[in-house]
Amino acid sequence: MPLVYMPAIRESISRPLEMDEKNLIYSLCALTSTHMSGKIIVAPGPQSWDTAGRFFLDQCISVRQSYDFVEDKSLSAVISSYFVSTAFFELNQNRKSWYYLREALTMGQDLGFHDESSYVDLSPEEALCHRRTFWILYVTERYVSFDSSTKKPSIIPDRSFAILRNKPLTLSKAPKFPTTLHEYEAPEIHSGFMHLINTYHLLDAAFVDTWNECTQAPTSTTTYTLLQERLNIAHPISMALTSIQRADILVTQQWLRLIVWQSSMRQGLLSSASADESMTFHYPFRIAHSLLTAISSLPSTAVDVHGMGIFEKIFEIANTTLDVIQACGTGSEMVKYGICQDPFGVFVRTLSSTPKSQKQYANLLLEKVAEKPEIARLSSGLWSSNLTLPCLVDGLQESLTIVENDDAASGSARVQAWKGSIIGEVCDDVKVQMPKEYRPTDDTEISTFELSEGRKSSWETNISPKALEEFDAEIGKLNVT
Repeated sequence: MPLVYMPAIRESISRPLEMDEKNLIYSLCALTSTHMSGKIIVAPGPQSWDTAGRFFLDQCISVRQSYDFVEDKSLSAVISSYFVSTAFFELNQNRKSWYYLREALTMGQDLGFHDESSYVDLSPEEALCHRRTFWILYVTERYVSFDSSTKKPSIIPDRSFAILRNKPLTLSKAPKFPTTLHEYEAPEIHSGFMHLINTYHLLDAAFVDTWNECTQAPTSTTTYTLLQERLNIAHPISMALTSIQRADILVTQQWLRLIVWQSSMRQGLLSSASADESMTFHYPFRIAHSLLTAISSLPSTAVDVHGMGIFEKIFEIANTTLDVIQACGTGSEMVKYGICQDPFGVFVRTLSSTPKSQKQYANLLLEKVAEKPEIARLSSGLWSSNLTLPCLVDGLQESLTIVENDDAASGSARVQAWKGSIIGEVCDDVKVQMPKEYRPTDDTEISTFELSEGRKSSWETNISPKALEEFDAEIGKLNVT
């Protein structure tokens, strides 16, 4: 979501910059560089995008120290702290990421961007930037407030998750939603952003307090089932969304369904005999099926562009699915939910889309199965004959050769041919080649999607006709008209 007013940015770089403007520009450069991690750098300079990102972070922090940043009561100061927080998250420095997010929240509250009366004297452009900044921080704060670290396998390092989570909310009062666009923006920018806000908005402060165990008041089963029903409803897409926006919305929706399920499990409300499937122990199979259906409809680049945040959500679902496989077995339950091939291989390939996600998430799943072979035994009947754990590991090592020392590597050595993505194969850092059966008629934007019969049948073998009809109905709701 664009938080800055682009005409103002273009005007500022055509003249000597003020210190607060340098702060914003350097933070934006840091954010962009860290999101490019794993891609090649054509221009002369740093040997890797991570190195470039750290350089811009150093410059940003240096600029802040050269003037009285704490007294900078501008929106650009708030935005820069958010950009710095996100950049540190991409670098897996989660404590710093949390620190700068809190800095952005505090400075924003000092500006009064949570109070509708503070918008009265702002120009339309300024008001829109203020509203967008509030709501992106609102979404981000709720994202980092959920912690599944107590459910993580012991192989996950402490540095990865527990630092960020189980934090109290600071944004309770909220202004109105943004309702306008800058004159140079496409309509889908606003539509996609509002879908994302509405998805997070379903989980209010009371739910977060329950999740963080800040309240002793019990939560009823009805509350959880209603939340699951609302999260399970396809968003009313009234206009075309880009594939990048759909990836963010659909993955987030499934991840929040998992969060609600985990909360109901913590409350001791799950039952094998529950009439509502969202209150059963097998419900993560449904979530996994919905997630795999969503990501199989998108080019891999639509997921990759969101950085490590979206891979963390996918990992959460994959990890919980493996836990349920271990606890409950596979058999008819997985087939019932439409998972007729082992999801493990698909999750690993998805999480291996970038060097960072492969190292931080895909390898963890591989290590988990290696430490708990009973998972592999339980799911071996669902694997295809040519897909075994050793085969999967060897394939990942061949297709995802990570250059460990970027500084010593030459530019040509860093040109990777990424294979094994869900839909497309990224042959270089710019061009995306998609199989013909998935290729949209308009190469610039994917406004609709349709799973081929062959691909759909691989997930739906032996499912009842009624279940197939329900599946097709769900896919129809997601088609953009």
